[in-house]
Amino acid sequence: MVVAVFSAWQKAGINFLVLRNYENLPHRTSNDIDVLIAPAQLRQAERVLLAAAGPAGYRLHNRAEFVPLALYLSGKNSGTQVHFDLFTALKWRGFEFLSCREFLRLKVSRELFSVPHPAHEAAANLLASFIYTGRVKEKYRPGIAAAFRAQGGTVLPLLAGTYGRKRAQQLVELGAREKWEAIEREIGSLRRALILRQLLRRPGRTLGSLLADGARLSRRFVRPTGLAIVLCGPDGCGKSTLVARVCERLGGTFPPQRGRHIHWKPRVFSRSREGGGPVTDPHGSGRRNPVVSLAYFAFHWLEFFLGWLLRVRPVLSKGGLVVIERFYYDFFVDQQRYRLRVPRFMVRGGYVLLPKPDLVFLLDAPVAELRRRKQEVPLEETARQRGAYVDLVKTLRNGFVIDASQPPEMAAADIEAAALDFLAVRTAGRRSAANPGSE
Repeated sequence: MVVAVFSAWQKAGINFLVLRNYENLPHRTSNDIDVLIAPAQLRQAERVLLAAAGPAGYRLHNRAEFVPLALYLSGKNSGTQVHFDLFTALKWRGFEFLSCREFLRLKVSRELFSVPHPAHEAAANLLASFIYTGRVKEKYRPGIAAAFRAQGGTVLPLLAGTYGRKRAQQLVELGAREKWEAIEREIGSLRRALILRQLLRRPGRTLGSLLADGARLSRRFVRPTGLAIVLCGPDGCGKSTLVARVCERLGGTFPPQRGRHIHWKPRVFSRSREGGGPVTDPHGSGRRNPVVSLAYFAFHWLEFFLGWLLRVRPVLSKGGLVVIERFYYDFFVDQQRYRLRVPRFMVRGGYVLLPKPDLVFLLDAPVAELRRRKQEVPLEETARQRGAYVDLVKTLRNGFVIDASQPPEMAAADIEAAALDFLAVRTAGRRSAANPGSE
């Protein structure tokens, strides 16, 4: 697929280069593929990429507007995931932390694709993570030092255009001597220089960039590119076991550092039980009286609602994966676990008013298998809960029943396949709405 995309870009006259981690391309990659595109050709490059990916057996399943345009593709049958980041500039919070105007003019050809000039690549590898995190990535340090020693005369004017000659000279000298801690101590002054110089030297262009960045963030909040899924089911179905496997399988689209794992509800006021050990006797305490139950239910509902807005929605807007165990669905099936006695019509009314997850997966297994794993409630209660969950999930338009008696890796693969299918349909719908007649 990557060969097909690079070939199609060349044929279409797209001016591009691969910024980093290109050593094994186009035949193999373990990272996202960072590509710098001529700004005027970005939309054309996206169209050509998607046109080339289809015949190669891949589909677009997610599209996110980060600083680059992130395109996530997956094999229609294999599920293999490929991630392209299409850059037109290198920016931090709307400010261009390194000028790319010379990158494409001085690019170095490698048959199917081009790479940056060594001096440009070293400067980009130094600043791409450093300006965001204040740390110079370990794996890039040897290459940065070697290029700064050999190509210092080319690196210096490139950095001076953004940070001033004095700071650029300091960066080149420290990098050539591998004084990484000294460089990292300068992060504050570099950021200040970046902001002030661009505001003072080109205020109109900088304001336009900041407004465009704000509009991009607003679009992501209104139409999040992340994914919220719920794993539910009786005790013994393997919810906790599957969380890590599902996150790993979807890691090509949703990096773990952007994600969140929630047990039951996104908490705002109450304390999470995570780290306090598993619940071994969920029905050990009696139910509260009806009045107190209603008060507790109202509290839980408010926390579900506010927790979604404050804990879940921001993660989804950043393109992250949220995996929730149980969620509100427990109130339909197992109120006794929470010592409640609330009429079903109130539970249903509360659900109507709550934000909903994208996908709900019931982990279902025969009662004998569930009892083999856990015996925390009586046999009759396990059977009742299993039937109630099946009936509930079948009423949900976004509900899926997963065979939890199979090995965890196979169950996780089934969840991954359903998630990728959902994402592909959602992304296609959004693209059609944004570009009527383009599909």
